[in-house]
Amino acid sequence: MRACVVGAGPAGIVTAKVLLEHGFDVTVYDKYPRVGGIWAQEGCYPGLANQSSRRLFEFAELPNRLHYATAAESQRYLEHYARTFGVLDRVHHNTEVVSVRPVDGTGRPGAHGWIVEHETAEEFDYLAIASGAHHHGHVPDLPGQFDGTVVHSNDVRAGMFTGRRVVVVGGGKSALDLVTHAARLAKAVTLVQRKVNWMIPQRLLFGTVGYKWILMTRAGEALLPRYHDPACVRPLDRVDARVKRVLWWLITRDMLLSAGLYRLPKRLRPDTALPFHLAHAGVMPRGYVRAVRRGLVDVKISEAEAFTGEGVRLATGEEIPADVVVFATGHRKVFPFLDPAVRVHDAAGRIRLYRGIVPPGADRLGFVGFRQVFNNIMGVELTAQWLARHFRGTLATSPGAPAMEAAVDARLAWQERVLPGSNGYDFGPYDIHCADELMHDMGLPAHRTGNPLAEHLLPGGVAHRYRLNRAG
Repeated sequence: MRACVVGAGPAGIVTAKVLLEHGFDVTVYDKYPRVGGIWAQEGCYPGLANQSSRRLFEFAELPNRLHYATAAESQRYLEHYARTFGVLDRVHHNTEVVSVRPVDGTGRPGAHGWIVEHETAEEFDYLAIASGAHHHGHVPDLPGQFDGTVVHSNDVRAGMFTGRRVVVVGGGKSALDLVTHAARLAKAVTLVQRKVNWMIPQRLLFGTVGYKWILMTRAGEALLPRYHDPACVRPLDRVDARVKRVLWWLITRDMLLSAGLYRLPKRLRPDTALPFHLAHAGVMPRGYVRAVRRGLVDVKISEAEAFTGEGVRLATGEEIPADVVVFATGHRKVFPFLDPAVRVHDAAGRIRLYRGIVPPGADRLGFVGFRQVFNNIMGVELTAQWLARHFRGTLATSPGAPAMEAAVDARLAWQERVLPGSNGYDFGPYDIHCADELMHDMGLPAHRTGNPLAEHLLPGGVAHRYRLNRAG
């Protein structure tokens, strides 16, 4: 059974490792000269920091003691993992896949396998796409002419900010990373964001407890709106809505205090209610609040409306002079190499995959890394385990295409209500519920300890709890 994996980032290398364990002959293609995806030097911007505390950025079978690691440290761990489990020898570096199409025969995509083209064309029985969700930057098409440098955050490189006037457009973690980095180097730094998003402080409960002890437990997830899959709803999830509202009010105040946002003007604090915008939250970069308080970063709550010859004009009419304008405005989840006959998106552009992994109606094809959760390392590893069993036909629960379509419809409707703007991709803080769902499909126990207190109060959204072999 020949299997191709497109991409050698975290999702690609763990998928290759799991497929090898399940008896597949695996080939991996990646456009970069080393594994790591966005963590490789070629794929990241200066100042990119891993937002995972200790024991989060690790796969189940290779402990990692790094704590809020640098991009270089994260890449070294991923390369060590790929080497340890025999994946590195399977990777074809500097090889960009330009076309993927089904082998002809039945009219059902992938029924007879897939043809993958790069410099040449090869045929595979199975295909796993792990090309990453952060490689195709979205850049707004602003009117006007600007004489300086305009880049997406993906394309920022060392030295680009030194001694220059920098404007960063965006309100997510990448934008905050970049202005915090630029504050140490640039002549002037301005952050332009339409609204202030929630950012998770590294420590909660008045800055005393790491966020994973609160947000990555079953007890913590029980405060979220009820998960869409009834098989994953536990008694604890049925906490009265009034109790949840009170607890979220308390959590909101603690997040503002622990992140240091009470020390900033009110206009620079989120004005939306938790937990509904947690799906878009990253971990607050160290030094951001301090840089704003010291005047090293000027924050404008507005929208970039047009370029001028000297910089950017905002919707308020204010003009911001700049030498460099960076758009940290998100990414398009697209697969330009994939045959358009394979339906991956709906008319609204939302990713339309069963379980966030397989397109209904297509055979021998899966996507890894497009079922985003807070701890995406754990998420991609469990996805790889699920996909290997799907390919082998050994899932305990495996509906046909019509049932898959109905399940996708129900899940997208839930996401629109509970996780607005997630585009069918981001499951946000539902780490353990997402894990429970995949474990249920694989016929494996969702509870990973023999102690009810540990099961509900200790961090459960962590990979080392989900060490699986081929038998489970």
